[in-house]
Amino acid sequence: MHTAEKQKISVKEAIDYQVVTADEPWEELAEIIRSINTQQAVFFVDENVFRLQDAFIARLESLVKRPILARVPAGEQSKSVQNWASLVDFCLEQGIDRQTPLVAVGGGVTGDLAGFVAASVLRGLPLIHIPTTILAIVDSSIGGKTGVNHSVGKNLVGAFYQPRAVVSFLKVLDTLPDSEFISGFAEVLKYGAIEDTGILALLNGRSILSLRKDPQLLKEIVQRCIKVKARVVSEDTKEAGLRMILNYGHTFGHALEKVAGYGCISHGQAVFAGMVAAGVMAQKLGARIDNSLIDQHAAAFVTRGFFDHFSIEDLNKAMQSDKKVSRATVRFILLHEYGRPYLHPVNDAEFITSVWEESFQKMNQLSS
Repeated sequence: MHTAEKQKISVKEAIDYQVVTADEPWEELAEIIRSINTQQAVFFVDENVFRLQDAFIARLESLVKRPILARVPAGEQSKSVQNWASLVDFCLEQGIDRQTPLVAVGGGVTGDLAGFVAASVLRGLPLIHIPTTILAIVDSSIGGKTGVNHSVGKNLVGAFYQPRAVVSFLKVLDTLPDSEFISGFAEVLKYGAIEDTGILALLNGRSILSLRKDPQLLKEIVQRCIKVKARVVSEDTKEAGLRMILNYGHTFGHALEKVAGYGCISHGQAVFAGMVAAGVMAQKLGARIDNSLIDQHAAAFVTRGFFDHFSIEDLNKAMQSDKKVSRATVRFILLHEYGRPYLHPVNDAEFITSVWEESFQKMNQLSS
């Protein structure tokens, strides 16, 4: 018998929706699908999930009379305009209608791609997220951001499109590789840094991978992250103000991802390095932050020499194409202290360069 944790997301432009989290919330998922359409549904399934979770996929398909399944290649490279167009074609060729739900089964890549397809086909299909990674469960599946990458930058083509529900099966995490498990914890640390500092306290002195053997603590941490995300996106659905705090570490991180080549480093590695850099910038501006609660996890995310092949000039150019840039001013989310984020615009390229340099030195020291 499981106990499902539920959070309500209230969105002005759309219906409210639930975020359901449990070991195996089959009853809740079946009820959600019954409320939309039991005749047919389109399932976009990450190829790794398809390969590792046969019984899980079969049970998902049994929830409707006509399951329509498409495999989504794993990896950041899948978030392309070409792949989006191909999946739009696939949906239209199936003869679906506007009451056909699109169910995204996978990590952040699958969810972002499926969400943009759902927003586009027939001007909007009912969208259900079934996230299967830590990152997707605590972050990318919640809040309605969808999209694909462009050669100019990450997530520059997409839409805000709210799902009908997010249903997380924590049991599915059993087959998640250690590297992906760790990667998702960059976002977990982010939530601890910007609001729920108790998350950082729970992880203090603890190996991230040790949580694989402590499902109750893992569930508590996941649910605390979801509560933060639910509160923020309920108040700011389109990143007009408060929601920008969720970008902590991401301005630096997105630049690292672009310069490395999408998929060459994990999103978690990039965001973790970005949070270290944000901590360096805040300290250079006078903040008195004990960054050790985040820094202590560095060895889990990066190895010594991780930054050796990055050009700071290229990173600064990449920052200029980020969504958080306005008239050559880069907008960073920084911390006065843990739990107190603020927006700080910077138009001094030399200052940003000095932050990169100090951050590289620090990360090499932390990861050795």
